[in-house]
Amino acid sequence: MTRYVCARDGTPIAYVDRRPTGAGAAGAPALVFTSGFTASAFYWRHLLARLADRARLVTWDLKGHGQSAPARSLEAVTVEDSVDDLRRVLDACGVERAVLVAFSLGCQVILEAWRHFPDRIAGVVPILGTFERPFDHLLHPRVGPALYGVFRRAGPRVARVALRAGWLQAQVPGTFRASRRLGLIGPRLREEDMAPFFAHMRRIHGRTWAHMGIAAQRHSARDVLPTIAAPALVVAGGRDTFTPPHLGEHMARTIPDAELLFLPDATHTGLLEYPEEIGARLEAWLEGRGLLGGRGAARRAVGAAG
Repeated sequence: MTRYVCARDGTPIAYVDRRPTGAGAAGAPALVFTSGFTASAFYWRHLLARLADRARLVTWDLKGHGQSAPARSLEAVTVEDSVDDLRRVLDACGVERAVLVAFSLGCQVILEAWRHFPDRIAGVVPILGTFERPFDHLLHPRVGPALYGVFRRAGPRVARVALRAGWLQAQVPGTFRASRRLGLIGPRLREEDMAPFFAHMRRIHGRTWAHMGIAAQRHSARDVLPTIAAPALVVAGGRDTFTPPHLGEHMARTIPDAELLFLPDATHTGLLEYPEEIGARLEAWLEGRGLLGGRGAARRAVGAAG
């Protein structure tokens, strides 16, 4: 069931708190999932299904995305504001400590969260995202900054129209194949896998979305990386044209206790292209760090009794 908590500007932030359906997850930190720019909880469906009986799973929506309301103040859509929204979701759920899992723009949010409440973070899992200035490497180092210049000047005025145009373009026969040829999506992805994404584009609040993108480009958590004392699992895709793999590799090298899952053929939609590979590695990593209930906890209990 969707619940809401108020952001500091009064915006209702939507979240869903899923309690484990199986035994053994009691006492394990919750997993809290932060979605990316233009995405919502549908992006996590494979991981949620895999881990449903082993952990408490919390998803929430950025302002103007999914079930969350448009920002009441367009000044309150910075990465730091999203960190505060995340903290309020933790408080509303009564979660004292959590593993923070994120995709794309959400990675900036969970890395920045370490600056603000490190004692509440049991681990971080940045998936196909960066730690700063996402437009800098979008498509190409020369292309991204130029696109950002256009986005910054025109985005807030035309965002609603642009999002609807994106949805309409997705309905045109051949668009999906063209996106695949351009390398924006991978060969494993099926057209129906992207249907929730395009449907969601119609619901996003354009001005909130545009101002959030502008604010993200002004943010950096580069200085936070070497201070992160929690374990990390970084996922990078070799064909990701939105956040190139060297950004994930840098995170994995710089965070003191980090592991890297590198998927050579994954694009920015790798969560949908490689759900089994990402899910298996995440589950094993959580289990190895003692951050997951269920089967692993049961095995440890048996071993201790023996």
